[in-house]
Amino acid sequence: MTQGHRQRVVAWAAAVVAVLSFVALAPVARAGASSLVKASAAGSESVTSGKWAATASTTAFTFTTNTDQTSTVTNTGTIALSAISYKVTVSNPTTGSPTFTLWVCTVAWAANKCSGGAGTQVGTTFAKNSTTTVTSATVPALSGSVYLQFEPAAVTSSTSVTLATLITSPTQLRAAVKTNQ
Repeated sequence: MTQGHRQRVVAWAAAVVAVLSFVALAPVARAGASSLVKASAAGSESVTSGKWAATASTTAFTFTTNTDQTSTVTNTGTIALSAISYKVTVSNPTTGSPTFTLWVCTVAWAANKCSGGAGTQVGTTFAKNSTTTVTSATVPALSGSVYLQFEPAAVTSSTSVTLATLITSPTQLRAAVKTNQ
């Protein structure tokens, strides 16, 4: 290697070290500068691990009068939901033909109201001696909750209602965010 070639290699290496040092030490965001960071990805992406789960605080109800009852559904998983299903089973009481409607609210029920309104009805009417699965797009956020209320009608004798939460993967999981540009 000649003396001139050696000097060019050393100068080039010094320039590379200077640029890399500047990049490594440069602040990410300066006062008044935008803190927007863009990212890109290549290829197919998917969730490789996670847990989807939503649990109800109350799953068994007994109605002896036409008094509303509530349950809180909390997302205890690590994956956001886009929908959730509820399986509602109504017993066959000894007398009468009670019916029930299910309502969901994003805030806790207060005096049978959802932020001054009725909430959003889930499904239609549940009749005695039936098992029905209904789906709602009102879902609890991660580590968050939604609030359910059963509203009975025509209850004349003890009637049991059970509630189960169901999540169908992948149709009820939130769609992946597209990162490719």
